[in-house]
Amino acid sequence: MAARSLLTTLLLISSAAPEAVPLERAGEVTVLARGPGGLRIEGKSTEVSLAEEASALLFKVRLATIDTGIGLRNRHLRQSLEVDKFPDATLRVKLADLEFPKEGSPVESQVTGELMLHGHSRPVLVRYRAERRAGGLTRIAGSLQLDMRDFEIVPPSYLGVTVSRDVAVAVDLTVGSL
Repeated sequence: MAARSLLTTLLLISSAAPEAVPLERAGEVTVLARGPGGLRIEGKSTEVSLAEEASALLFKVRLATIDTGIGLRNRHLRQSLEVDKFPDATLRVKLADLEFPKEGSPVESQVTGELMLHGHSRPVLVRYRAERRAGGLTRIAGSLQLDMRDFEIVPPSYLGVTVSRDVAVAVDLTVGSL
């Protein structure tokens, strides 16, 4: 069960179903966008939640909490994501599709999850590594790539500089109680 949190990887994640059980966790999500001339925009948030449903894990990120380190850039990001209308990104991964590690024997795999972002749901390939540690904690590192156009998001642009439509999302999460 420890690897159930595997798909934490995702970033960007609809609301948990009423029967979803929140899991104890600590972690961070990182969103990376690139642009012309070596432009690199990295946003981070520790507002990542994980809940276990009857047949899936649900990862959720509050988009307004993603911080790029620059206030104006944060405002542009929030406008582009329309966080007032679409406050969360969620990733749902079927438990049956996951591989779960045993203590001392990490698992590296990939799985297809359902990403809900900006009011659109699309399948995404998630790569993950899960490692069960002493004390029942499981560390999960996951990543996915997304194309903003698939979610009808207009790439942020400022003074004629527009970021690439391709975005990398990474999650590093440690969970207990799985």
